[in-house]
Amino acid sequence: MRAVVIVGIVISSLFGILTPVAPFAGPALALAQSCNARRNPQDTAMSFIGRCCKGSILRVFPSHLLSTRLEDIRKGKTYDYKKAWKLLNDNRFKK
Repeated sequence: MRAVVIVGIVISSLFGILTPVAPFAGPALALAQSCNARRNPQDTAMSFIGRCCKGSILRVFPSHLLSTRLEDIRKGKTYDYKKAWKLLNDNRFKK
């Protein structure tokens, strides 16, 4: 990434454009794009599945928990909550 920023500065200086080059992704954006369920407690199950899991997980995932936050799924005590948390962390369904 450092090389890209340096190349961008060199090219912009050649054309006389001296605007600062913004970094591609900040730490907050990188954290939000993580596919670790523990690092995204505020995501809903559906948004996490859409970003990080194969569609075949929906065959076995409890459908009534799709709009639930990952934090709530992790803290749940019933069978469905435990099953959902296990499926979200199962490597068979990772993209």
